[in-house]
Amino acid sequence: MSPAERHKAKVAALGCVICRRLGFQPAIPAEVHHIAEGSGLRSDFAIAGLCPEHHRGKSGLHGMATKRFCSMYRLPGESEYGLLVWVNEDLARHPSAQLNW
Repeated sequence: MSPAERHKAKVAALGCVICRRLGFQPAIPAEVHHIAEGSGLRSDFAIAGLCPEHHRGKSGLHGMATKRFCSMYRLPGESEYGLLVWVNEDLARHPSAQLNW
């Protein structure tokens, strides 16, 4: 498994970053969302786990547009990049043994 594939697996194993912030337990299974502005280049290291609803649904990033999504969920910096802040915080809080990496 490549480093990028391992990172994607770790982020997906955390579950949905928005559901975690809303207090839903256990972790809601996540799809990997690539973070970038506009049609910019995507990196497998700039990703966040989002459940189908928060990724593609009516209350999701692609469903309600980035600006409204960031404002509604109060992402750091009111930017999609705020998802990276939350993902990095969550990765730092969860030792790899707890996520079976």
